[in-house]
Amino acid sequence: MGSTLTVDNIVGATTAGNVKLPAGCVLQTVQTAKTDTFIGSSSSFADITGFSVVITPKYNNSKIMIYTTMTGEVQNDTFCAQFRLVRGSTAVGIGDAHGSAPRGSFHIDSYPTNATGSLSMITASFHFMDSPATTSATTYKVQGMVHSGSGNFYVGRNESDNNGATGPGRYPSIITAMEIAQ
Repeated sequence: MGSTLTVDNIVGATTAGNVKLPAGCVLQTVQTAKTDTFIGSSSSFADITGFSVVITPKYNNSKIMIYTTMTGEVQNDTFCAQFRLVRGSTAVGIGDAHGSAPRGSFHIDSYPTNATGSLSMITASFHFMDSPATTSATTYKVQGMVHSGSGNFYVGRNESDNNGATGPGRYPSIITAMEIAQ
């Protein structure tokens, strides 16, 4: 037979903010919605302005689940744009080293949608569980780079950015950080 515990409020014996919850519980969630656009052309990883979130973990052993999603496009003469998740100044959630290949978290390709070579906007999502081992304010951000070619990548918009009713429109880039009890 199961048991039921019904309470109106849980208060810690010494400090209400320090009630220890079971492993796997979400302790807090913070989110940033970047609603403006960004154009990148760097051939090395560089910050995407405003695509970051700050979380201050309650416990040193907590894990932080990061979710990112963005919609964008790559210019015709660019092979692809690569993106990576960064905690402070340390890349996390990236692929293994392989020669001189960039180590990213996710990417968008420039592949044509028709015979004229026009491109399609892509929505890319990524998530990663990090172990920052700190109770200090921690910044997670997304950086991007043009992997090859000489063009730009676009975040939140397409290359032509047509503002008419038939254009593809504009889209937010979202980054969410959730502290998970251990």
